Amino acid sequence: MDKQSKMTIDECCDNYLLDPVLKQGMLNLFVFFKKLKMKPIWYHKTSYKYNYKSKCVVYINFGKTDWLRIRVCTVGNMHGIGDMDLYMQMLDDEAKNEYMNYLDNFTPCNICKECKGVCERKRSYYITNPTHEQFMFIEKFILERRKYIDFTT
Repeated sequence: MDKQSKMTIDECCDNYLLDPVLKQGMLNLFVFFKKLKMKPIWYHKTSYKYNYKSKCVVYINFGKTDWLRIRVCTVGNMHGIGDMDLYMQMLDDEAKNEYMNYLDNFTPCNICKECKGVCERKRSYYITNPTHEQFMFIEKFILERRKYIDFTT
């Protein structure tokens, strides 16, 4: 996709999100990112990421109408491995409980089943079509990822 035809993240939000919870959640995230001075980086079709200190913090993917996937990195990015124990120690009790609940209800895909437990999706907070409450945790996990980056760099 050439630079002239790729959509901005705002255009993706306007064109793909009709559900008021998804649209409002993304609009709130845009304000949140602006406060943190984080700018979207286009990386594929309708997919974006936000970095902090050159390390990925969150990936946002838009699909067909009302399909949104947000993946907040924890200790690494798509290929990075870090100290998960340290990350968990940095979380407050509420965030830790949400992340553990996420892991308890995690269902690996066919590819992950072949990974023998080393799953990138298990090392991220990976949500499709987040609820209002999950959007709040997304913000919290973004802040935690930034703290982890500060602590480990």
